[in-house]
Amino acid sequence: MSCTQATPITRCRGIQALGGPALLWAVLSFTSPTAVASAPTTIRFQIDAPLLSTALIQLSRQSDLSIVFSDHALRGLPADTLSGNFTLDEALDRLLEDSGLHWELVDQSVIAVFADNCPDCPNPRELLDSHPVYVPGLEETYVYSTRVTGSRIRRSSYTGGGPVDIITRNEMELSGSQSIGELLKFVPAVSGNATSTAISNGGDGTATVTLRGLPANNTLVLINGRRVANDGLAGDSVDLNSIPPAAVERIEILKDGASAIYGSDAIAGVVNIITKTEFSGFLAEGFYGATDRDDLETDAQTLQYGTGFSRGSVFISGSLYQQKPIYSRDRDISANADTRALGGTDQRSSATADARVTLPDGQTLIATPQGYREATSEDLFNYQQYTTAVVPFDRASLYANGSYDFDDWVTGSMELSYLKTDAESVLAATPIFTAMQQEPLVVAADNPYNQFGVPLTDVRRRLLELPDRRQRNESEVMRAGLALEGLWSDWYWDIGYDWSRSEAVETNYAIVNADHLRRGIGPARDCQGPPLDDCIAIDITGPTGSLTADQAGYIAASGEVSGYYKLSTVDLNISRALAGLPAGRIDLAVGMEHRREATRKQPGALLSTTDVIGATNFEPTRGSRDISEVYAESRIPVWKRPDGKASLDIEAAVRFSHYSDFGGSTNPGLALRWQTGPALALRASYASGFRAPSLNELYEGVTENQAFLNDPCAQAANVGVLPGCSAQSDPSLNQFLTLEGGNPKLEPETSDTWGLGLVWTPPQVPGLSFSGDMFRIDQDDVVASSAQYIVEQNARNGSFADRVERDASGNLVLVRANNLNIGRRRVSGADFGLNWQRQAGPLGQLQVSGSASWIREYLSQQDASAPELDIAGTFRDAASEGLGGIPQWKAQLDLRWNRKRWQVGYQLNYVDSLREQVPDSNRTRHIKSWVVQDIQLNYRLDFLEGLRLTLGIDNLFDNDAPLAVSAFNDNIDGRTHDLKGRFWYTRLSQRF
Repeated sequence: MSCTQATPITRCRGIQALGGPALLWAVLSFTSPTAVASAPTTIRFQIDAPLLSTALIQLSRQSDLSIVFSDHALRGLPADTLSGNFTLDEALDRLLEDSGLHWELVDQSVIAVFADNCPDCPNPRELLDSHPVYVPGLEETYVYSTRVTGSRIRRSSYTGGGPVDIITRNEMELSGSQSIGELLKFVPAVSGNATSTAISNGGDGTATVTLRGLPANNTLVLINGRRVANDGLAGDSVDLNSIPPAAVERIEILKDGASAIYGSDAIAGVVNIITKTEFSGFLAEGFYGATDRDDLETDAQTLQYGTGFSRGSVFISGSLYQQKPIYSRDRDISANADTRALGGTDQRSSATADARVTLPDGQTLIATPQGYREATSEDLFNYQQYTTAVVPFDRASLYANGSYDFDDWVTGSMELSYLKTDAESVLAATPIFTAMQQEPLVVAADNPYNQFGVPLTDVRRRLLELPDRRQRNESEVMRAGLALEGLWSDWYWDIGYDWSRSEAVETNYAIVNADHLRRGIGPARDCQGPPLDDCIAIDITGPTGSLTADQAGYIAASGEVSGYYKLSTVDLNISRALAGLPAGRIDLAVGMEHRREATRKQPGALLSTTDVIGATNFEPTRGSRDISEVYAESRIPVWKRPDGKASLDIEAAVRFSHYSDFGGSTNPGLALRWQTGPALALRASYASGFRAPSLNELYEGVTENQAFLNDPCAQAANVGVLPGCSAQSDPSLNQFLTLEGGNPKLEPETSDTWGLGLVWTPPQVPGLSFSGDMFRIDQDDVVASSAQYIVEQNARNGSFADRVERDASGNLVLVRANNLNIGRRRVSGADFGLNWQRQAGPLGQLQVSGSASWIREYLSQQDASAPELDIAGTFRDAASEGLGGIPQWKAQLDLRWNRKRWQVGYQLNYVDSLREQVPDSNRTRHIKSWVVQDIQLNYRLDFLEGLRLTLGIDNLFDNDAPLAVSAFNDNIDGRTHDLKGRFWYTRLSQRF
């Protein structure tokens, strides 16, 4: 008997006499001993499962009848979709057609499915004849099934106190998405600063998910209910690009705090990615797509094979994916950093292609081939003519899993995966700001290219003579898992070992060796040139082209940083149903887990020992820790109406976690579910949560960045008014030297989460269900490293004087910011869900599903002395240390129509308008709301069984992303909106 997570096991009283798990039972409800005999009445069935065993489970649930069969006999057998009104006889006959299986009514109470030609398979009919099973009521029947996201208790379906959204494989295919990050981007509960390949400057080729607008490290990402290693460059969240989407069966999203169930990181919720196990046959699939502008060409190829045999199963998946870029210059909205013509502002750079020189007397000049002229307000550089907006990306993956029944009581399973990614973004040529370096860059008075005869401390120049500046991110992710599970004395147990390792390398090309540049522009005595030394005098004061190939070669450099994150886990879980209360059984799950995680980020020799421009200088990061945890969870039935149509259940859980680097944390959770009747269920929950500081937050070495900051002292109206603004700083400056680093004394972030909701299924409208859930998250001791906050507080009240340095002109020179537990957040709102399915008829079947998320308030407080700011409905870019776009409303509507060989899908995505602050001003403006509509058509060809053709269009009406004038990348909020425009694709798949 297979006891994998994907194979439900139901045991009734007396099952041990029948051979235990050699039989698979689907006993979900039972009304009377004559229920099966009265089954000729028609029942509305909607059964869609890849394997026959799962289809029979669904049949049992939808008919409220008991079915028993041998898993050995059904191993690997496929199932056809069954939709419509049928008698039980008709439904069983259709499901078992051409399977070699038969069914029989046993004892007027149980349906047995058996195979006459399987000598090794237990025959349920004979066993039931010799050992009758008594099922007098639900209180004496208990079900062991798969674990669902949000609970360690095995059950047939999720009926707990927290809302769970499920994205099925069919919904994934109808979306046309070729990556998990792209798929989750439009989920209504997702907002904020999720990364993706749509983020070029400031991105790293990874993809993350941010539920409720909280940072990615507040959402726990699991694979099959287990943790995996974070991003290899000392990351504090899982890279979704490291998970092969072709091997994913479904995605379960728990929108509730879950530290009592899973431990750290589940403050905003959990994204649990379930991989395929129930797959039979061979699948070959090809995908190709491109935009209307003939860019973002995307192709993917997938091969999959799965089979079952008498004592086990195996599944193998391999895929290749390639995405070509979009350049910022190829979209009207992103072609120019000067968006005044679109109603925005001018954000072009003062590091111009022709040198911009400020003399000691304050005069600013621009170099030309004819000499120098006065600089004007239009002498700025449009860097967006050179950048990629969507990064080219390659991915190759292999995934395999298998299971084997050692005997009728114990099953072993194994899971292996390997994935490799490669992303390369193109950035504008490296800018030189001599006045903004930690160590001075001064053009010496006797430099041969200095025509002014005085030292020059403020020269700005964009080095177009260097090759394209590129950032390449490569990663390799490996994962292995082994598990044993089975039944012993009415206890379901499993023990597992999981190991995962993420390795990453980031290489920056065509950056500048600042030490070489310092010598090349310095006093002539220090740079005498070949053959006396290797120094070459550098001309950064001339027009475009004045930098010779020798000069460019002397200062150009490449820098590399590599790292890994590894995680190993051993866990033991046991569960069972205990003797029932008057209202039903008590479910109990207990377990323990031990994890060891370690990370290392090591810069190459250049980045660790040499001052560079155009990349980050930092010290190595290394850290490790051990975590030991124990948990207990129970579902207690408090009350049930005699007819079983109304009930009240309590779910309680507690988890104790001990970390070797900061100590222990105990987190309880409590949920109530009140089924008031057949049509209405009410639910409420409370959860205590925590997030352990990541290894990077604890142990990161000092990192040197050129951060994008808004200096309040750049506004003339603040000079002499704000205590920290004695002089107006240069308003053309927006990047400033910032030093950041870890803090080994950090404490965990803590939270309290409340939820209250309902699920309504009105009997007057068959197939309709509606859900609504209110939530609130209070979070304390938030880890923050905010240079922007320090600068603002220094300007407005003179605080942090030891962390902010300005020059004699009032310009920011240096900001020091390290991690501290200083922040607070409070997020509240509501989620809504709608599902309706029309019974299949002559015109086919129609399904409608919709979801929406409303953020009522998002209060953010940097520290106890700062005011609370409500950022709900606002946008502030991550490059300016903001949390991204937090739309108050975000919604999604899906329509699906099926008829014979045709399937049509339609999706509408809505993002509410946002407010943003206009850079270098106190004004605010609105970012418009955005609606995107996608459509897909599928047809199964009749001349080759299993051949399917798909045609789809994303953003059907080519609705441009709205302008965001404060956005660092491409004048849009690339984490919320989409630059690609209309995108068409086709997919051809053949299944044997």
